[in-house]
Amino acid sequence: MKDINIMVFGDSIVYGESDRKKGGWVNRLRLDLENDDNYYQVFNLGIPGDTTDGLVNRFENECKVRYQKEDNNIIIFGIGINDTISIRDKETTTIETFTSNIIKLINYTKEYSNNILFIGLTHVVEDKTVPVSWNKDIYYTNNRILRYDEKLKEICLNNNVDYLNTYKLVLEEELSDGLHPNEQGYEKLYHKIKEKIIKYI
Repeated sequence: MKDINIMVFGDSIVYGESDRKKGGWVNRLRLDLENDDNYYQVFNLGIPGDTTDGLVNRFENECKVRYQKEDNNIIIFGIGINDTISIRDKETTTIETFTSNIIKLINYTKEYSNNILFIGLTHVVEDKTVPVSWNKDIYYTNNRILRYDEKLKEICLNNNVDYLNTYKLVLEEELSDGLHPNEQGYEKLYHKIKEKIIKYI
């Protein structure tokens, strides 16, 4: 049986922001798989604040140094919610740029693996994200998040890539600052994502 190499690219929700107990859903996955009889490497490549622009720029370099041709390589993306940000009522990433970046990521990734999964965007609590507490100029709104999430789903369908809907998975009370899940929210994400990737293993 091949060794299993899992690379997870994304933003602060991939990184595990606000989960001081277990470090988010990616770390939960790593801790769980370490108890399996197979050999796994799980790489958390989440950067808080990252957008699809940032990920396009760093993806190939980070993937190349972790890719093992002889292994079963699984590549997961949790990216896009920061593309939906409005700053002083002006969008930061247009839907056209978002679309172009996701297609680029898919095309890059298919050079390394056919086991590709995009995690859908999660909703926010607008009472806490319009604006966010750490920057009064930054807005996250559910209308924009849902629009970009639907576009992500459409792109994945058109490119024969797996997409996992998580938009309403985490409850409002499980979003610690209105944006990032708390421990219970990350636990839900971990279980749903693990169920999805089992078919790759």
